[in-house]
Amino acid sequence: MTEKPFARKSSGLIRQASLLDTFIYNSSASSFVVILGSYAFAVTFTTGGDLLSAIPIALISFSIAIVYAMLVATFPRSGGDYVFNSRVLHPSLGFGFNFSLVFWQTFFLAFNYYLICFSGLGPGLHIIGYIINNPTLINIGLAMMTPWVAFLVGSTINVIFTLIAFGGTKKMLQVNNAIWIIMMIGIVIAIAALALVGNQGFIGLFNSFMSSYGGTYGSSPNPYQAIIDTAKLGGYTTPPFVFAWPFVALVTNAVMWTFYSAYIAGEVKEANSVKRNLISMAGAGLFNLIFVVLLFYFSFRTFGYNFLTSLSYLTTYNPQGLPWGNAVEMLTACYGLAAKNPVLVAFAVIGISLAGTLIYTVVLFLQVSRNIFAWSMDRLVPEKLSEVSPKFHTPTYTNLTIFVVCELFLLVTMAFPDAFWLIFFSTIIGPAFSCMFLPGITAALLPYKRKDIYEVSPIKREILGIPLITLVGAIEVGFMTFMVYTYVAWPQFGISAPLPLFLNFGMIAVGFILYWVIRYIRRRQGVDIDLAFAEIPPV
Repeated sequence: MTEKPFARKSSGLIRQASLLDTFIYNSSASSFVVILGSYAFAVTFTTGGDLLSAIPIALISFSIAIVYAMLVATFPRSGGDYVFNSRVLHPSLGFGFNFSLVFWQTFFLAFNYYLICFSGLGPGLHIIGYIINNPTLINIGLAMMTPWVAFLVGSTINVIFTLIAFGGTKKMLQVNNAIWIIMMIGIVIAIAALALVGNQGFIGLFNSFMSSYGGTYGSSPNPYQAIIDTAKLGGYTTPPFVFAWPFVALVTNAVMWTFYSAYIAGEVKEANSVKRNLISMAGAGLFNLIFVVLLFYFSFRTFGYNFLTSLSYLTTYNPQGLPWGNAVEMLTACYGLAAKNPVLVAFAVIGISLAGTLIYTVVLFLQVSRNIFAWSMDRLVPEKLSEVSPKFHTPTYTNLTIFVVCELFLLVTMAFPDAFWLIFFSTIIGPAFSCMFLPGITAALLPYKRKDIYEVSPIKREILGIPLITLVGAIEVGFMTFMVYTYVAWPQFGISAPLPLFLNFGMIAVGFILYWVIRYIRRRQGVDIDLAFAEIPPV
């Protein structure tokens, strides 16, 4: 058997991501605006409606960022959870969980390309057309919210971002920074518009818009009140404005994903610094949480709680007579209405739209790319996928593979849009579990299973004789167990049936089995992949 442990003697990647790059990158990974769409769905069945009251409990989710900050400082290589899970626990577990993550995040990357028409371009052009009295823009906006147009736009975006990826990590990060800045400008404008227009002002704007749209609600003398009355007649009862457990899981999404620079750790400056990792990960989570508070506080105050929940119910279960077919379109339009001025509307709509779609693109692309690259370095997949451009320091063939897979997902999504909307909304816990549960166990056991690594690492700190990383890891495992229980225990989330359960967790088993198949094949080829997992991958 060959004694060569890795596909390459060096990764070929270079450290070029600054602290600001990674802070913005991690903030982008856990976009807080998406929680609005999740809330609009969850409030149709929860026993309470005060999402902000869930924040104190959701603070426990910072344990995820802390664990990742410490593990990345110990294993400062691109590949994230795959690298340290496979080295501390077992490569079959590391690959199995990471395979599930890569599968779903590739799907979500493609779906985000597709979603841009439905959550931004479509409702945005519709609202701008209404404000400036331009029927052409109105019709274009409505046409954008169709599967065929969404596929064409999504494919175009897929090409653009793949070409950017060929230019290297720094180019991708620069694009991500630009998207994030535009997004934040739009979100600040949206929040300011909500604060200034007030509830009575919004009622007037909404009634005027619906009157021009026509239909059942447009013909009512007070469309705003008609929304509330119709939802009530349909059997919906607005829940009291109190705490409800599902909101802990929802608000956590603003914080729990802010560790994604772990996947490009081999390209991050001073990635072996726990302090810098905490700033870019936990710091990004705190930043996002502040904007969650502002966005929801002014949304409740300006839209009105009864109206927001009633409109959420109708767009989810009975959208007939409304210009929007789902809560994402509805919320984008409402923020646009509040801005009033066409230029401000454009910024607000673009900001809200980017926050739910394109802001994830660079993050997801690089995460998937670097995981496949790490597999290739360990020779689990063809070594061609770890070839790096000597000029741009990026795995070109891996990037091309992602483009092809995303395009296939886009084609299938266009053909079966309803099925893929269902999959999109019912698999939220699967990717999270794939990359957040096992690292907690890895963190807890690291000082005991890999004492040789722990003793010389920058994370060697103890409380009452117990390693700090063990304590934080145990908290993360407990919190992720609670998250899974929450999503499964509430059947309205749609994952308690056998098929959704398999979609969320079954890909882990597929990856686990696939590892042993690959290992068997590689051994037959004279390649001992076990050698790689005894070492930390090369720089």
